Amino acid sequence: MATKINSVLKLIPSTSRPLSSFAPLLAQEASTSAAPIPSTSTLSSNGSTSTTSPFPSSSPAPSPFDPIVHLPLLHFSNSSKPDPSLVELPSALFNVPSRPSLLHKLVVAHLASLRVGQAASKNRSQVNYSGKKLRPQKGTGGPRLGSRGSPMLRGGGHAFALTPKGPDGWKRKVNRKEEQLGLCVGLSDKWRSGNLAVVDRLGLGEISTRVLRQKLGSLGWTDALFILANKESKAEIEANEAESFVLSSGNLPDVAVVENAEALGIWEIVKSKKVVMELDAVDEVIARLDPENKRVLDFEFLNEGEELSEEDLAALEAELESLRDLEDNQYLQEQVSLEPEVETSPKDTRV
Repeated sequence: MATKINSVLKLIPSTSRPLSSFAPLLAQEASTSAAPIPSTSTLSSNGSTSTTSPFPSSSPAPSPFDPIVHLPLLHFSNSSKPDPSLVELPSALFNVPSRPSLLHKLVVAHLASLRVGQAASKNRSQVNYSGKKLRPQKGTGGPRLGSRGSPMLRGGGHAFALTPKGPDGWKRKVNRKEEQLGLCVGLSDKWRSGNLAVVDRLGLGEISTRVLRQKLGSLGWTDALFILANKESKAEIEANEAESFVLSSGNLPDVAVVENAEALGIWEIVKSKKVVMELDAVDEVIARLDPENKRVLDFEFLNEGEELSEEDLAALEAELESLRDLEDNQYLQEQVSLEPEVETSPKDTRV
């Protein structure tokens, strides 16, 4: 029954069970990862705003997490009552241990990059004075003076003047893998606190800030970051509704919208209380977090539960042993090539 999207995202539709039947699954997941589950106000398909949670309020100590984590699929603009579904997300990206020091480093680097760097003052060569010597060096009985722009004189140039650093002067270096890991940590913290959500589609039929404010207020998303899917992957009607959503959110101070997952940054995630992703944007976010697909596990191989036979294990061990021998030989050859040659002087043949 599972529908797979790009071998990473899966939907588990349930046509015969209500959403409350997913409570044991989510409660078990919460007990293994110590992640609070959102209340029924965000899970109800009938639009109710009850804040009672059907899941246990306390969970035991976290244990090694499963390869996937679950989020209920919410509906933003559908007036009908579709069947409840769960969205599977890779734990390697959305259940990463918290690292506040890394988040602090990334936030400081981002805020430093926003500095323009225009602070400047004039030195003695930049002040608008003549460079002529004010008086002779000797014979006046006064101290020695040079030009009018001397730093010793009032109105002269600064001895160590500030120079503008420019837009790149305050930037701090952030490694690419650090940035990707920081995004994973930020989204994982949102998931563990119950502030990460996935909706089917974000859009408005008209451009109206008032309508959007009322809609977000009823859902409790007044302080939220919305991640939209790429416009190229949407139909014309959906693209127009998404554009209306973006324009309507422009005057809401606590609402941020990211129209492309490639522009997603850690600052937007940290400063927003809630992070809401479109269903079609989940794969784009995963590609942003792990572009080389090194962190995401191969769910198909794990779910099939295939085990290697004894012959395959023997062949694998033999291959590994041959690789080790090859590396040892290469290392020995390199050591021999690095040894200095001993110069031998010719023997003295004189009698």
